[in-house]
Amino acid sequence: MDYTIIQKYLQGKASNKEKEQLFNWLDESASNKEEYIEIKKIWALTSREKNVEGKTWSDIKPSESKPAKTKTLQHWLARAAIFLLLISCGAIGSHFFSKTIENESPVYSQMCTIISPAGQITNVKLPDGTLVMLNSGTKIQYSNDFTYGNRQLYLEGEAFFDVQKDVEHPFIVNSEFLGVKVYGTSFNIQAYPEDRAYTATLIEGSISLLNTSGEEVTKLVPGEKAYFAESETRIDIRYVDTEMYTSWKEGLVTYRNERLEDIAKQIERWYNVEIIIQKEGLGDERYFGTILKNKPIDQILEVLKLTTSLEYEIIPRANEPSLIYWK
Repeated sequence: MDYTIIQKYLQGKASNKEKEQLFNWLDESASNKEEYIEIKKIWALTSREKNVEGKTWSDIKPSESKPAKTKTLQHWLARAAIFLLLISCGAIGSHFFSKTIENESPVYSQMCTIISPAGQITNVKLPDGTLVMLNSGTKIQYSNDFTYGNRQLYLEGEAFFDVQKDVEHPFIVNSEFLGVKVYGTSFNIQAYPEDRAYTATLIEGSISLLNTSGEEVTKLVPGEKAYFAESETRIDIRYVDTEMYTSWKEGLVTYRNERLEDIAKQIERWYNVEIIIQKEGLGDERYFGTILKNKPIDQILEVLKLTTSLEYEIIPRANEPSLIYWK
C-alpha cells in the first residue's frame, strides 16, 4: 500500500481514485483495517501537536521498505502514550459503517476524549479554533467530524469556553442535565456528575439553555448565571459577579457563604485527596474568603481554619489519594 495515499486521505486531499484504492485495500483483510487504525491514531496525535517528542508525521509514517510495519507503528504509539493520557482518540468501531452524502464513500468514525487530571488545569484548542480551559477532573468528548459543521461536544466537569464565531454552525455543549447553544461567545459551565447540579455563567454574547431533548428553554444575557439541581423543578437565573465563577482560571477561588461540605468536594478534585468530615455540623458551617489553588493543601486548610472551627489531620497513603480528616 502507498502510505502517502493514507496521509492524503486523512488530510482530506485524496482524489476519488486514491480513495477507491484505499477502500479496496481496507476490504482485503482485517489486518489492513487494524493497521489503518494504528496509522490514524498516530496522525491524530501529530495533527494536534506540532511536535511529538521531536517527531512529525513525515518522520514516523511507515516505511514501505520495512516489512515489520505494525511493530514500528506500535513502537511510536508507545512513545506517544503521554499524550494519550490526556487525549485519547479511540475507535468506535473496527470497520467502516457509514457513508458520506456527497460520494457515498465509507467514513471511519471516532471520538476524541480530553481529560484534565485532578489537581490540574488543561488548555485545549478545538479543531474550529474554539479555546477551552478545563478545570480539575473535567472531561470533554467530541466526534472527529467536529470541523465539518458538527460543533457539538459533551462535558463532565467545569470548563470555560471562548467560542470561535460561526453564524452558520452553532456550538453546542451537552451535559447530563442541560445543554448550551451559542454561535460565538464566552461562558463558564460547571456540570460535575457527582454534584447532580448544573451552572452556566455568561461572560460575553448570549447563550440558549437546552433541555435534554435539545429544545431551547431560556436565554442568558451577559452577567447572568443559571443554576439547576436534580432535586429542583426549575432553573434559577440571577445576576452575579462573573469573576467569582471564572477566577479559577487564574488559580483563585472566591467563596461567599459557601458550605464547608461543598468546599471539601472541590478540594478533593483540585488535590486528588479524600476528605472525611468527622465533626457533626462542620459541613454546614459557612466560609467567606478567597483561596489560592496553587498553594499546598496544608496552607489551604490553614486558611479555612482562620474563620471556621475546622481542625484536620492529613494521612498520606501509598498508591492511593491522601486521606484528610476534618474534625
